[in-house]
Parts: sequence; C-alpha cells; structure tokens
Amino acid sequence: MNDLIIAPSEKTPGVDLSQGILFFHGRSIINNTKSFFEPIFAWVRHYIKNPAEITAVTIKLEYIDSPSLQALFQMLQQLNALNQNGHVLLVNWYYIYGDLEMLELGHMVQERLELEFDFYEFQPEHID
Repeated sequence: MNDLIIAPSEKTPGVDLSQGILFFHGRSIINNTKSFFEPIFAWVRHYIKNPAEITAVTIKLEYIDSPSLQALFQMLQQLNALNQNGHVLLVNWYYIYGDLEMLELGHMVQERLELEFDFYEFQPEHID
C-alpha cells in the first residue's frame, strides 16, 4: 500500500499516512473539506482491509474548524472498526499548551466514538 503525504499550507494540515501511522499536523481551516479529505478517506478504506496490528493516529493541530473536525471524526469512525476486528487503534490528541478548547474538542470526540485517547500538550513551532 502506498503512503499518502500531503504537505501543510497556511490553512491545510500536513498529512502523513503510512502502514500503522496516521499523522495530522498544522492547521485545518479548509474551504472545501470534501475535496481535501476524499483522498484520505479513500486511503483509510483501503488500509482497513489489510491494517497493521497496531495503528497509531496522531492529531497535532494548532486549530481545526468545524467541517474539518467532522471529517476527522468520520475518519476515526472508520478506523474504530479495527478495534472490533482484533487490531489495536491508538489515538494521540495534541493541543497547544493551555488551549482548553482544543482539549475539550478531543474529549468530545473521544466520548462520541467511545475510544480511549491519550492527550498531550505541546508548544507550537511558530507563533503568529
């Protein structure tokens, strides 16, 4: 299976999807969420047919808009099937130090999906 790598921009997240590791970083303020996430959804649909024993999803976003959050939620819903098929799904949710809103978003997604997340604070690489 081929990796999917999308370079970050000022408004779109960097994405690095490979066997067992899914990494999202940067900001997600996307005008056309459907077109941005469609290759990601396609990759995930293909991946869950032959996944790694352990899949780690790392979400390290400085900011996420509502449509992007909904798309990430849908992706995590798809990946949640791994837990029911004898595989392990780990979700690492990073939030900027002191950003309680982003932490709360992570807790909300965790509760709705009935998944365990690990939460980590981080300092952004740049400050606007």
